[in-house]
Amino acid sequence: MIARRGIPFLRRLHVRITLIVLLLLTLMGAVLLGLARHYGMLTALEATQRLNLDLAQYIVTHQPRALITPDGKPETELMQAMATQVMMINPAVEVYLLDAGGRVIGHALEDSVPLGVRVDNAPIRRLAEGGRGAPKLPLFGDDPRRPGQTNIISVAPLRRDGTDTGEIAGYLYVVLQGHDTQTLTEALANSSALRQIAIGVALALLLSGLVLAVVLRTLTRPLRQLTAQVQTFRAGDEAGTSPAQGDEIAVLRDATDALQRRVAEQFAQIEDNDRTRRELVSNISHDLHTPLASIQGYVETLILRGDQLDAATREQHLRTVMRHATRLGARVSDLFELSKLESGRVEPRREVFCLSELLQDVIQSYQLNAQQCGVTLCLSDDSHRKAEVVADIALIERVLQNLIDNALRHTPEGGTVCLGVTAEAAQYRVSVSDTGSGIAEEHLPHIFERYWRASDASQTTSGPSAGLGLAIVKRILDLHGSAMRVQSERERGTCIDFALPQAG
Repeated sequence: MIARRGIPFLRRLHVRITLIVLLLLTLMGAVLLGLARHYGMLTALEATQRLNLDLAQYIVTHQPRALITPDGKPETELMQAMATQVMMINPAVEVYLLDAGGRVIGHALEDSVPLGVRVDNAPIRRLAEGGRGAPKLPLFGDDPRRPGQTNIISVAPLRRDGTDTGEIAGYLYVVLQGHDTQTLTEALANSSALRQIAIGVALALLLSGLVLAVVLRTLTRPLRQLTAQVQTFRAGDEAGTSPAQGDEIAVLRDATDALQRRVAEQFAQIEDNDRTRRELVSNISHDLHTPLASIQGYVETLILRGDQLDAATREQHLRTVMRHATRLGARVSDLFELSKLESGRVEPRREVFCLSELLQDVIQSYQLNAQQCGVTLCLSDDSHRKAEVVADIALIERVLQNLIDNALRHTPEGGTVCLGVTAEAAQYRVSVSDTGSGIAEEHLPHIFERYWRASDASQTTSGPSAGLGLAIVKRILDLHGSAMRVQSERERGTCIDFALPQAG
């Protein structure tokens, strides 16, 4: 479910942890293999050097005469015979004869190693003379056959008088791993055994990755389920929002932030609804109390003084009672209608009808009221005469009635209220305009609120209003998916329009 909700495979938490751990294991394995190979070679070199540390001294001791003459000349024939014999017995070693300064003055190698090549004397003295103590092995010296490289060595001093304390005339310098041995070692470095070890390590890493993935997937299953539930809730609560980026933790963080914002908005909405409810109760109480008080007063007068009143006065009182009862009935009807619209119990019954004919019928039904107010009520000349729309004809008629009532109340005598229909794309736009007092710009956002009236409404309104007409209009148009547009200027009038879809 998480993948379907928008978290890619590589962004899942257990996959990312598995990949990171595998990468760390691979790096650790590579480092450990490198260290094992390095220190394994050092250990092998140390073992070889320890076993052959006294080889040079043994060779010197068993020579029939000194390898360097008292005048410092090398015994070339003896040197070559000895070196050839030693290297035949142990092909891994190479034997060199050095003077006291470390220059090569003799060897028995077949290929050309120039005489006079100088090797570093420091490791030679440490092995030959003992230095400050036993040297730490492996100890490397220069390899004359491979300039710039070092090798494990065995060294024995050659003295002029043949004693242990005589002046050093030179050194027998034995390279314990000659050129052929090192070539063989390099070849073995890429042998099938090492390749098999590498394959084994790779298989171990793969198996570890699979086990780790299964374990992490099992451990993170509750987290994935929680994330899926949060995403499902958020998808239903915030339709149209872009999917969260990142793993499950990032999704939960985003969902928590969204939930905090939603809770804050809901608390604000609850507080606003509570304030509106208190205002509504207060306004309803006041709006119903006035006609009820008037009705009660006139009825009490008729009961107590009915015999003392003449027929004309009684008729006037009864007409007043009737007028207030009618107003009271209209208030209750508006409240009931608005309550049904806001509760969602009203569903538009859409049908095809001619909008122009409906406008004509409504205008005709309001002509008498308009004449009594001294206002001209008409249909504009440029109105579309065959405007067929799809809507609930009864609810749209109620919208037009409320808009005309509102326009007549705010239009002074001698003014005009004009209805119009114009085509706009795949819609017809209905407008109700008047030449009344207009609405201040700061009041425009509030005119569709229940029981809202401008602070100066008493100066501009010619008739009574409960403040519910435009609220009912807005709820009906919301049910049709339409929105009202309001354009108004003080002392120049107001135009309210809305759009309905064309039939077909």
